[in-house]
Amino acid sequence: MSGWIKLHRKILESQVWTSEPFSRGQAWVDLLLLANHEYGFFYLRDHKIEVQRGQVGWSHLKLSQRWKWSRTKVKRFIKDLEKEQQVIQQQSHSTSIITILNYDEYQEKVQQEDNRNATGMQQKDTNKKNKEETKKNKEVPAFEDFLSYALENKPDVNHESVKLKYKAWKENGWKDGKGQPVKNWKSKLLNTLPHLQSQEKPKRGYQNDFNL
Repeated sequence: MSGWIKLHRKILESQVWTSEPFSRGQAWVDLLLLANHEYGFFYLRDHKIEVQRGQVGWSHLKLSQRWKWSRTKVKRFIKDLEKEQQVIQQQSHSTSIITILNYDEYQEKVQQEDNRNATGMQQKDTNKKNKEETKKNKEVPAFEDFLSYALENKPDVNHESVKLKYKAWKENGWKDGKGQPVKNWKSKLLNTLPHLQSQEKPKRGYQNDFNL
């Protein structure tokens, strides 16, 4: 039998999972779930214990309490997994590090799928935002917004010229002078601004000063 199922680590906290003594198969799956999916560490008696991806930083005592086994049974089970080349065990006086061999074979494809799903969701969110922005730009804005955007990009533009352009597009069904729909009014306005009149600057009074 081949194929994959996703098993969430929340099962580790389920009473259904931990209420009775573990079977050997359940203990093996439990090790896969307990293994770090990324680098981590913890402190034990002021010593920093580093745990790499695919490693389990649990002592035989903690595993025996979790699995409701004797420490001898845990030790024998880990030895059997080593013989089957499923794990490698590194023991010290304080703890043991169990390395799951070929850990990525159990996780990589699922992780890649999760990454693709996450990327797909981000792309969907981006597309949704773009569609909303496009829809917003297609809608006829209030003249105040239209004028405000014009002034942001051309502060000296003649207000009356902007008003006439706005009125012309609106009366034409939000189309330009050539009958083309104004799909993005901000972009269209930016292209139109250079052709609109600027405000006339106030004339300075002419004065001659004569030193007699």
